[in-house]
Amino acid sequence: MDATKIGIFCLGLFAFAMAVLGELSLGFALGSMAAVEAHSTPGWGIRMLGLIDLALAWTLALMAVEIIRPVGQLAKLQGFVTLVLSIFGILAGLLLIFTTLSLLILMVSLLLAFPFGTAVYMAAWAAFPADAAQATLALLMIFKLIGIALFMVATPGLLKNKGLILLLGLSVGLTFLTGLLIGFVPGVVAAIADVLGALISAVAGTIWMVVLLVGAIGSVLRAIRSTVT
Repeated sequence: MDATKIGIFCLGLFAFAMAVLGELSLGFALGSMAAVEAHSTPGWGIRMLGLIDLALAWTLALMAVEIIRPVGQLAKLQGFVTLVLSIFGILAGLLLIFTTLSLLILMVSLLLAFPFGTAVYMAAWAAFPADAAQATLALLMIFKLIGIALFMVATPGLLKNKGLILLLGLSVGLTFLTGLLIGFVPGVVAAIADVLGALISAVAGTIWMVVLLVGAIGSVLRAIRSTVT
């Protein structure tokens, strides 16, 4: 690949890096705007997008290494590193699924427990900044679409990589779905929609980590077999 296309690909990586940083940092910022206590922090939907996007970032980083400086021996190391990261990703994903599911059940239970539970819910989550969350998600979507466009320009053969296309589609689709859920419901229950979106993202991210684990196991086994022979 020539230097121009490498530069375009790196710009695409930068756009996605900005999206991931935005998901992690702006999600916490939105949480601090609406939370009354640390354990009742809204803004989960944006943060949880980071799980699937971290998997995407790792995949793109591997592509970047291969494009910029192909190293045969590095392929074996990539399998082992992916194996370790995917295991930690699965454990983190399961923890996030449990956390978001518990929070979702708590929020719905309080909302339906009229009048005292409803009052607690209203005090803790009714002020969820839905407009700010949707604006943030729109910005993240722009970064992701720019990144995808740059990748397509730099590496037209990317369309042949069905796994990466699926991962990119999941990233964009979950971002859109989270914004749709938050904007579809009345503002008073936007926090519940946000956590629901977070739960969906956590499940999708964990499933993808399992896919990475399976692929990494195959890569490690091939590396071991080639070393032995």
